[in-house]
Amino acid sequence: METPIKEKELPIGELEKLGLYKDGVLALQDGDVVALLAGRRTELRSFYNLEMDGFKMRQLDAKLSLLREEDGKVALKIHPIYNEVQPHPLLNEKETKQLLTGKLEAISKTIDEGIERKIIIEYDEQTKEFISYYPYQVEVPIKVNGEMLNENQKRAFQDGEVIELEDGTRLRHSAADSKGVKSDAKRLIFSVLLDGGLSYLVMRGLRHLASSGDLQKEGYTKGYNQALADMMVGKPKSEQELTVADQIDHSINSQHSRGYGRSGSR
Repeated sequence: METPIKEKELPIGELEKLGLYKDGVLALQDGDVVALLAGRRTELRSFYNLEMDGFKMRQLDAKLSLLREEDGKVALKIHPIYNEVQPHPLLNEKETKQLLTGKLEAISKTIDEGIERKIIIEYDEQTKEFISYYPYQVEVPIKVNGEMLNENQKRAFQDGEVIELEDGTRLRHSAADSKGVKSDAKRLIFSVLLDGGLSYLVMRGLRHLASSGDLQKEGYTKGYNQALADMMVGKPKSEQELTVADQIDHSINSQHSRGYGRSGSR
């Protein structure tokens, strides 16, 4: 899928300082690379014996993201774990509490940047800070678990709102998550446009919705199983005869669990 940042634009010098690039090799998981190029945050990771800007750090636990600056260059941003919640200037006390407690997953605000733009604010519970993104930058899957999303669902997804499928599965876009989505199901199948054709993305190990008080479901719904079966069309007979659970663990798609699209969080 089209991403706002290309791999050739990665700030190699800054990645080298963190020990994430050496001898032409990136020391990052595929899912983290996809998250960076899509404008999202990586998974939380530990860095050891760092020396940056004259400071030496024995250990730093942080997430990473990329930001395109005004001059067009791409810079690396480090998001450490804060001891206390970092306030957001656009949120009042009530809104802050609603996001912190999970009563709300995201809040919409309008800002003036010469023209009025809508931004979505959500809370990253791992780093204890609020992040924002432009909803128009979020790529929306055409189908989830084989179900076509309508226009209202697409808009809600971009706004970080929870949408519900016919099979009862609930999900939302999350710029704070490396995979770009949270759900009350541990797995989903996205149908997306890739290189002019329809491709499947198997999303596994998804984080739970903050607003859900129920246990997270495994996600083997009728819609999921049918979408999985559709993926298997044209596969060798030996793969077609695998059980659903076996198919999940089998490498049937090169984009398993890597996340998708873009979101441009900041």
